[in-house]
Parts: sequence; C-alpha cells; structure tokens
Amino acid sequence: MSVTADDNCHLGDAATVCSQSLILDLGICGRYGQLEINDGTARLRYDLRMCQRWLYVVVASLLLGMGCHPQAKPQPVVVHVFRDLHSPYAFELDHRILEFQASNPRLPSGAPIVIKTYDDMDYDTALKAHFDKDLRVDVVILNATTDAAANPAIAANLAHAVDICAAAKACPTDVPAFVPSSATGAPAQAGQVFLKALSQHK
Repeated sequence: MSVTADDNCHLGDAATVCSQSLILDLGICGRYGQLEINDGTARLRYDLRMCQRWLYVVVASLLLGMGCHPQAKPQPVVVHVFRDLHSPYAFELDHRILEFQASNPRLPSGAPIVIKTYDDMDYDTALKAHFDKDLRVDVVILNATTDAAANPAIAANLAHAVDICAAAKACPTDVPAFVPSSATGAPAQAGQVFLKALSQHK
C-alpha cells in the first residue's frame, strides 16, 4: 500500500518554485521499506531498511531526555556551636573555624557545612541555667573540664568529648568538645565532622 503526495511550494505571489512527487511505501520501517523521490529530472530511490533501528534510537533518546531533570543543590547544614567568646582560646578557635570553612566541608550527601557560633547568651549564665533547656546547640566547646560541674547535662556528655587543646593552642590544658546527646540529624553529623577536624589539628 502506497501514499502519494504532491507538494507545491509558493512564496507570496511568486510563481511555483518547486514541485515534487513523493511516493512513500507505508512499510517505511519494515524490511523492504523504500522512499522514491521524483523531481522531474531524475528519480532517486532510497533503501530504508535501517529506519526501524534509528526509530528505536530516537525514541529511547527522547525518553531519557524526559527523565533527566537537574538535581536541586543540597541546602547548607548549619552547626550551632556553644563556646566562650571571651575565653583565652577564643582567638585561636576563630582561626580554626575560618580554616575549616575554607576547606569547603561537606557531608557525604554533598550538603555544605556552615559553622555558626551561638552568641545570644553569656557563657557562664548559659552553662548554669539554660543549657539543654531553652538552649539547643550542635557542638559544645568548654574552657576546661571543670566547667561541666555547673550543669549535670553537660557533665553527662563528657564521656564522649574529644580534647581539642592542640587546635586551641592550650595544651597541656584539656579543652573538651562534644556533640551533645540532644543534637540529632544532619547538624549532629556535621558537628562530628567539625570536631574531627579540630581534634586532628597539629
């Protein structure tokens, strides 16, 4: 079975500039499909046995293209750090935080890690009356181990604290730091990444 189409091409009121007859065998994607073009001077016949294979390639490409969407960039994970901004080690810790941020730290998910120091409350006041109540943070850095005596919740977390005295340039004085048990999810995970960097500082 064949379909014949006569196409006349016109530009405005200009005379006919092209006329051609197309004879297209409907078995174009079959084994014996042929395309015949007659432009009035010569007749060309193309064997289209490969049409079906190319059709599959085109369809597959379209489907793949429809399924590919740009992935949203991971949102930064903010780690809230509680520390004494007036401690003897505050200046050195400022530098360690800047160095950590400059290293472009990320979670395994690809989410960037951002360190933010909690500065809404005085260190001693927060330790005695607010920590683990209305004060929730992801990392705690104490000036000394003895500071934990001011709050039972802090004392309970000292068991898994790491000593970051090298990062604070305070050795041999211990500078305990930990992710409190109240911290969860991505911020807690990012806090552990931060503490690992501090504890490995030489």
